[in-house]
Amino acid sequence: MDRPASVNPAAILHAAAATIGDYALPSVTPVWNATEDHGVDDGRGARLAADIILAVLLSLIVVFAVAGNLLVITAILTDRALRQTGNYFLVSLALADMLVAGAVMTFAVANDVMGRWPFGRTLCDVWLSADVMCSTASILNLCAVSLDRYLHIRR
Repeated sequence: MDRPASVNPAAILHAAAATIGDYALPSVTPVWNATEDHGVDDGRGARLAADIILAVLLSLIVVFAVAGNLLVITAILTDRALRQTGNYFLVSLALADMLVAGAVMTFAVANDVMGRWPFGRTLCDVWLSADVMCSTASILNLCAVSLDRYLHIRR
């Protein structure tokens, strides 16, 4: 027996059971069958493409932030000419920024792309604390670098 693609077997059984006995069962919403073509574009494909593009772009920002700060740290620590007291402030700033990118921005990317926080309440609290701590460390390092450069120029 051929049955049309739009017929839901569960709905047929449910309707048959509703006629048996004296009780009434609630109506069943038909389930969409993947073989049907409704001809309606609900925008899910475009939304998925936008989410993928957003995830790739934000992930690239994180990767470039970590890699760039790692290059700064490596350059200052490996080149003897760059091993000066003032440049250690730059190493500290690069480390703080690398922590922002690695520990904070990675979870922010996942949160932004998914539209929800999938990692649980405890990790949410840890993430918020890391966000505040690493961002504050970065700002304070910028202040230290500015003060060091100001004092260096004044001498």
